[in-house]
Amino acid sequence: MPQTCVRWSVLTLGVALLVAAPALAAPVPADPPKAKGTTPQEIKKALDKKIDVDMEDQPLTLAVQQLKEQTGINFVVDKFTLQQMGFDPDSLQVKLKLKDTKARTALRTLLQQYNLGFAVVGETVLISTEEMVVHRQMKQRINVSVDKMELTEALKKIAGDTGANIVIDTRAAKNAKEPVSLDLDDVQFDTAVRLLAEMAGLRPVRVGNVLFITSRENAKDMKTDPELNPGVNPNDPNVPMIPGLPPGVVPPGIRGINFGVAGIGIGIAPNPAPALPPVVDPAVPPPPPGEKKEDK
Repeated sequence: MPQTCVRWSVLTLGVALLVAAPALAAPVPADPPKAKGTTPQEIKKALDKKIDVDMEDQPLTLAVQQLKEQTGINFVVDKFTLQQMGFDPDSLQVKLKLKDTKARTALRTLLQQYNLGFAVVGETVLISTEEMVVHRQMKQRINVSVDKMELTEALKKIAGDTGANIVIDTRAAKNAKEPVSLDLDDVQFDTAVRLLAEMAGLRPVRVGNVLFITSRENAKDMKTDPELNPGVNPNDPNVPMIPGLPPGVVPPGIRGINFGVAGIGIGIAPNPAPALPPVVDPAVPPPPPGEKKEDK
């Protein structure tokens, strides 16, 4: 009889645990909360959010982390490029105190202390040098799928999907209404824009962090404008031009100049050693002019 009671007690306890198990388990949400700032449109909206900032002698990386917590934006510090420039993001000290200010204004004010910039690249905001953020934004990889869509709408769609700036010349409004079709995966942003513009007889020109869509003739003139493209020789774009020197003159030691969207790269080569005069034996008189010295 006691054994029977024990068995029933164990059985009753097991059933009770099975019934209570679902209640004891941690609840699993049906849909996990969506992360903030996952699209360029959401990032731009988050950058317009007003925040309070109070930083005093704080490392740049920690300051960016604080802004990330306040805005939900995924900021990425380009440590490699900054280290190449001689900066250590973990050692750069920043200070900033602002109230009820847009996050983009606070971020720009923070980065200007070291002449840095930022740009929306994909689902992140890249922090690096001014030249590099523009370069990375223009070269970001995107997917394009438009079918018989007006160029204006196609470019508007790409700008919205990337966060980049595209402006169409009002003088090219007629061409911008031309239908275009393009279906590409993993293509560079500026390449996609170039292909779409070409289909409508237009061409893009980069002006700062903006792609300006205009006629081919106007694009050609703009690309040779030294004010829009510093370092470009207005007489011949293929010939380098260095400030302070006449067009096309390259000083000794400069072996090559690369004008790209990331800036101007100059390769320095050591100057060649000066040619030494030939050794002359003072005991042997030089041959008369026009007469060769016979070999012994």
